[in-house]
Amino acid sequence: MKNRWLGIAALSALLLSSCQSELQDSAAVQAPKPVTLTWMHHFEEDGARKWLKAGTDKFKQSHPEVSFAIEGISGSIYMSSLRSKVVTDEMPDLYMIDSISETKDFIDSGYALNLKDAPFLSNIEDKFLNGVRTPDGSVWALPIDMNGAGIIYNKDAFAKAGITHIPETWEQFLAVCKRLQKQGIIPIAAGYKDSWTISWDLNPDLIANLLASDPDWMLRIEQGLAGFDDGQGRFAQVLTRFGQRLAYTNPNPFETDWNQALGLLASGQAAMIINGTWTVDGVKSLEPDSRIGLFAFPGTDDPKDAKFAVKSTGGIVVNPKSPHVELATEILELFSTQEVGRVFQQDKKAISVIKGLTPDLDPIYAEFNRLYLEPSRTVDWSHITAGFEDQRLNKAYVNALTEFIVDKDHNVEKCIDALNQSFNTIRRRR
Repeated sequence: MKNRWLGIAALSALLLSSCQSELQDSAAVQAPKPVTLTWMHHFEEDGARKWLKAGTDKFKQSHPEVSFAIEGISGSIYMSSLRSKVVTDEMPDLYMIDSISETKDFIDSGYALNLKDAPFLSNIEDKFLNGVRTPDGSVWALPIDMNGAGIIYNKDAFAKAGITHIPETWEQFLAVCKRLQKQGIIPIAAGYKDSWTISWDLNPDLIANLLASDPDWMLRIEQGLAGFDDGQGRFAQVLTRFGQRLAYTNPNPFETDWNQALGLLASGQAAMIINGTWTVDGVKSLEPDSRIGLFAFPGTDDPKDAKFAVKSTGGIVVNPKSPHVELATEILELFSTQEVGRVFQQDKKAISVIKGLTPDLDPIYAEFNRLYLEPSRTVDWSHITAGFEDQRLNKAYVNALTEFIVDKDHNVEKCIDALNQSFNTIRRRR
């Protein structure tokens, strides 16, 4: 009897061991394989990077097999870096774009997934999809925020100089600059060491006072159907105002990078930066307690013309050639939720385009909403082209503006002639 029970015990142990082995083998088969998703972006501000990390960390909670290789590239070389990835066939699984009009080559070469049937697009305010939608109804990116082009200012610097009202005309703006300079405050911080800031220093004026009434002006120039002296001379007026305010930037702007310019504004050493609303995130990342405000570029002598340029034309793009398209699309679904949108508004200090989120999560944007959004004192530039698809033209544009800045006379006619000549040369070679 004893031997019989020993035999049964041995058989049971064998069967149990076999079952455990089969379960382990089954688990090994069913366990998802580790996946690394690549994501390229151009965010230099700490808040935007926190938002990306918060969203991807949230995704990993439900997808523990997924890890992320997130690469941040300086805005000055971001697009050229992306295009080099196309050449080497190393495009990331996800990437950010600012405008589908300036990244049409990615769409044409099959590196942007058409999202038009994605159910999560219903989470986005429909008006903000217009900027990422082409005439055929295709949607090429998940928009994340409404950004704008205008002036970001330090309220304490204004108060120190005794300035109680934001300028609403060009004459008032120059008077404010003079007053700030007399008080030992740099009126305008410029970080031209990062070349992308040069064209963006011009954009708030260019968009509101030229492109708003002639949205295809730069497109016609790219196609050779117009020159920089066309458009009723409005580009010359933009350049003239640019030259007039260059006297009020910090010394050695070409030795100052974007982060240093942000530091000047955050500390109150400088009073203003002329750029995009993402500047708020950059300043707040350096000095969370700094009192920052926004106002429209006042490019004329009529206060009614001082409108803030706002749009939503870029966002997150999925690479359809990625081996992980389904996972990447799931990430977009998560980033379209109110939960991640709230993180975006709190950390990036920007206005989310997700339904149900109001722009009053930060005092800066509550004021911006009251002054510009609610009374419709805005210019919608979602369908305005403020750059050139051909990167050789973009480079020539920035080079000519650089020469204009360096030229102590800031000769407008000379700059326009140089632009026309360089663009004609590039077009002939093309």
